[in-house]
Amino acid sequence: MLQTTIMTPMSLEGRGLHTGKPAKITFLPAKENTGINFFLKDETIPASAEFVSSTQRGVCLTKNKKTIKVVEHVLAALSGLRISNINIELSEEELPSTDGSALPFVKKLLEAGIKKQTLEQKIVEVSSIIIVENGNKKIKVLPAKNFQVSFFIEFPIIGIQTYKYNESKNNFIKEIAPARTFGYENEVEELKKRGLALGANLENALAIGEKGYINQPRFENEPVRHKILDLIGDLMLSGYHIKGHFMAERSGHKLNIELAKKLKESIQ
Repeated sequence: MLQTTIMTPMSLEGRGLHTGKPAKITFLPAKENTGINFFLKDETIPASAEFVSSTQRGVCLTKNKKTIKVVEHVLAALSGLRISNINIELSEEELPSTDGSALPFVKKLLEAGIKKQTLEQKIVEVSSIIIVENGNKKIKVLPAKNFQVSFFIEFPIIGIQTYKYNESKNNFIKEIAPARTFGYENEVEELKKRGLALGANLENALAIGEKGYINQPRFENEPVRHKILDLIGDLMLSGYHIKGHFMAERSGHKLNIELAKKLKESIQ
């Protein structure tokens, strides 16, 4: 499969989920073998696990004291569309949250057009079992001929949810990209005291109250689908498209990134 980029620049605006600040993201075509790079003012920050500085309520990348926040949704969109090379200019340190999913990014990237390049994509097949775990959180990767994710979550009120995703562009756009970030109503005030979720509202998140979903879910099991979205985005930080069956139990960004680093080290 050939590497790809986009045909024309495309921008999207919104507010940061945590900062609440207006933010603009601009997608630009990039040359072969340059990968995914973020640009904030005068700093270039590659989409690579070595630059992860925090996984608290989103993945942050830091280079030379410049930090960008909540990169996982746009990375998931790029993975789902199999875009290999792209430059991403940011107006603020936090990316716009849009509607809390990857779908608005997907739509803008499709509007920009996807262009095939001449060199082959870097695709790696998992050849032996890989496991990362922390307490009752675990990801097990098995050899497979394509990219698959089986995810299990268990949360208060939500209960147990499971979902299996088999990679294809159409499956990603229909099954995973629309799934929004989710949070509990009773956590909001505490998060705001910590400087988080300042831009959160019912337009960019699925809210959960004492009796269940407060706003209308896009899928009855939207939370587990969003967890798959996060994992897909986080794995992009390994720098490779990987064929394997990822079996995740209660995993979050911290364990996802640990796996991305382990994969990156094992491939190099």
